[in-house]
Amino acid sequence: MGHSRIGTLPATRKWREVVALIANGADEAKIANAVMLAAGRTLARVRDDAGFREAMRMVMQLALAGSSQNPGIELAAAGLPLSENSTQVDMVMAIGDEYDRRIENTRERSDFSEVASAALVAAVTELFNKREPQQRSLFESSKEDVTTALQQLKQPKNFGKFFRGFVSGITHGLLENFLSRTNGTHLGEGKRFATTNQQRQSEAAMKTHCYESSKIVEKFAADWIEKYRDRKPGEISREKAEGFGWVAFRKMTLEMIKRAQ
Repeated sequence: MGHSRIGTLPATRKWREVVALIANGADEAKIANAVMLAAGRTLARVRDDAGFREAMRMVMQLALAGSSQNPGIELAAAGLPLSENSTQVDMVMAIGDEYDRRIENTRERSDFSEVASAALVAAVTELFNKREPQQRSLFESSKEDVTTALQQLKQPKNFGKFFRGFVSGITHGLLENFLSRTNGTHLGEGKRFATTNQQRQSEAAMKTHCYESSKIVEKFAADWIEKYRDRKPGEISREKAEGFGWVAFRKMTLEMIKRAQ
């Protein structure tokens, strides 16, 4: 089975600038911007990556299932059947398994696939965690709790927040994927990160930077789904979903460049 990897950091001028920024203590916004510029060609391939495409397809299937009068039927059609005893944890696991199954079928698993899978699962988990105080825990929840949580996506503002979390997660995952290839060389006495705790703080700051930058995606997603929320699942084609996702990702990267400047 083919397996595409981002690989080690190339020894180009732009990547040397990334390494220099880290070594010299630059803030996370400038480092993120430098990575985006250095990885331009690689990130451009996200649009055609099987993992990104399948993640966008599942995002849309979940959103449209939540807007359906019978979410269970739509979830089953998407390969995510619910039993009477299904909990929210069961659904999160089913989403991860179904995503993996789809990627295995494409025979195009890549680093992007791993990042997209983690971002999708995290976004769904966050959606399920936004429950009313009287609701049960994710482990104690029922089929009704699953469908009720998904029905939050009927509201464009809720879909916008959900999709913002997904795009923020995938962007942060890609950045960390690149930076993990060099951060180890900046850890130790007299280096950028004197301790592992300092390194973790920097990673947390990068995650926060990604989330703050993704604010622009939230409104874009809410406005976009407003036009389609009354459609049947089959009326939003795979091509429309992928195109929407790619435009959102581009908006995200441009916003990060703007913030760095």
